[in-house]
Amino acid sequence: MKKIFIDTNILLDVVLRRTDFCEQSAAVWADCESRKVQGVVSAISLNNMHYVVRKRVESAAALEYVRFVLNIFSVVPLDESILRLAVDLPGKDFEDAIQTFSAVQAKADCIVTRDRLHFPNSYMPVISPAEYLDLRSSGQSPG
Repeated sequence: MKKIFIDTNILLDVVLRRTDFCEQSAAVWADCESRKVQGVVSAISLNNMHYVVRKRVESAAALEYVRFVLNIFSVVPLDESILRLAVDLPGKDFEDAIQTFSAVQAKADCIVTRDRLHFPNSYMPVISPAEYLDLRSSGQSPG
């Protein structure tokens, strides 16, 4: 089974039902939920998602979304080695660097994100939800 790392924006697309992005992100999410692929997220995605969602719904509802994600996706723990690698990645946003090295730590086959330019593709392929879905429909594996 292929392992795909899911960026926080994909989770937020689905949870917040972002009109322009929800359909494709939900299809990626569904593949993870049905175990067609193993979906992996960084530990920081959960608190970031909760922070954003809590601004729109009550805290209890935001926590339910976190529980839902925990039931579907594997979580890469944040540790010192990821932080040290992330802090030394030149020219990159620290949060995106943490995501990158969380994906590396998980041995993911690819990163699925809508912010492809925020991630170096020297560690693994970085693809959009649309690219993931194209690969899936053509019978190719992501990554």
